[in-house]
Amino acid sequence: MPELPEVETVKRRLAEVLAGKTIRQIKVLKDKSFQGEVEDVLGAKIISVQRKAKLIRLQLDNELNLLVHLKMTGQLIYQDEEQKIGGGHPTADWVANLPGKHTRIIFYFREDGAKLFFNDMRIFGWIKVLTDEEINEEYDKYGPDVIDAEFTPDYLKEKVKNRRIAIKQAIMINKIVGGVGNIYACEALFLARIDPRRPSNSLKDDEYEILVEKLKQVIAEGIAHNGTTFDGKYVGVDGLAGSYQKKLKVYGQEGEVCPKCGGKVKKIKVGGRGTYFCEECQS
Repeated sequence: MPELPEVETVKRRLAEVLAGKTIRQIKVLKDKSFQGEVEDVLGAKIISVQRKAKLIRLQLDNELNLLVHLKMTGQLIYQDEEQKIGGGHPTADWVANLPGKHTRIIFYFREDGAKLFFNDMRIFGWIKVLTDEEINEEYDKYGPDVIDAEFTPDYLKEKVKNRRIAIKQAIMINKIVGGVGNIYACEALFLARIDPRRPSNSLKDDEYEILVEKLKQVIAEGIAHNGTTFDGKYVGVDGLAGSYQKKLKVYGQEGEVCPKCGGKVKKIKVGGRGTYFCEECQS
């Protein structure tokens, strides 16, 4: 699933090419993927591309917006005569001719013959036409982004003080903090030396401080490396792939030597999600 660094990378790449583009036509190939009236946004110009948590917002000049959630397997890929950029879940759609069998929506622009493809293998993702007020209502479902200044140790402590769920589950709840997915939760808890199974309200003040610090660190590093791409067939695809997988300490490293203590990295289930940690370091 694309996590915050992957979505931020897509947002930054698309912001460079979509701002100023006018929507000429939208072809919806899967009704479930597009929610709203196509006619409401035809002729509208994209004035900005923004992100909140794992949501991408295309702000239009007619007081409407296109809000995108990639969910598990979504992709946004922009293509013109010179380039193909974007990202999301790595599949053969990155390198195949588009539209492909997983293309659900195609945006056509007036400028340069450019197109934007929304691909989604599992069809869990969506694009919604929303007003500014509806955007704010959607955003209210999320806490501050992990990289926001509002996300502080005191804030986290206050949000979990009455919760005994595992700390790894807590930091992945969007209402508490936006944008922390499984990969980066595992990595941050390892760097903070905190057992992912610990009850959320059992952490000490200094542990909240180090956890928030490490969460911000791994997300920032993920963004700097354009996110994580695991599929070896696509790691070298320019304009689409990330390289943070080369920096991972524990995620996906079951049975490997812990880079801190020489012990073994274990994989367990926490809240139904595969969780990687070192029992020696994170005790």
